[in-house]
Amino acid sequence: MTQRRVMLVLALAATLLAVYFAPAKDDAVVQVVERPAVSDAATRPVPMTVPTQLESRRSVGGAADVLGLRSRDDLDGDDSNLFASLSWEPPPATRVEAPPPAASEPVAPRAPPAPLQLLGRYQEGDRTAMFATFNGDSVVLWPGENINPEWRVDAIEAGQVVLTYLPLGQKQSLPWTGSQ
Repeated sequence: MTQRRVMLVLALAATLLAVYFAPAKDDAVVQVVERPAVSDAATRPVPMTVPTQLESRRSVGGAADVLGLRSRDDLDGDDSNLFASLSWEPPPATRVEAPPPAASEPVAPRAPPAPLQLLGRYQEGDRTAMFATFNGDSVVLWPGENINPEWRVDAIEAGQVVLTYLPLGQKQSLPWTGSQ
């Protein structure tokens, strides 16, 4: 036999000896206790004594009894928050409505800033064009042409590009330098 088998046989023999010589427990049987019916338990009065504050403080040795029962007289008659929900969050801020704003002149609608970035200039004979990015797309701006249904290039003059926002008819100019 191998050493492992010898060890297993010895362990088995030791276990059987321990079981054989173990003391017998005669009181190992659990006794069943009948529970009273629910209706009996609900109607049966439960005797309880409630110590007064003075008695409970004396029993602890002068320290305040935090977990002890107190009589209802200690509530000082304030039953308003007796069952209120408690939370760690701060109470919501009370909303104060601002008075309506005073009647002011209506603001005229304005054109949004042109979504255009000028990149460079192109000269073809007597016509000048500008290279630009419009909403992320590369475009070539020619005077008199529409960029999209909302913007039109009116003129490319010395130092600026004049655009018109077509829904409102408002003009804007974008400056550009000679290094572009």
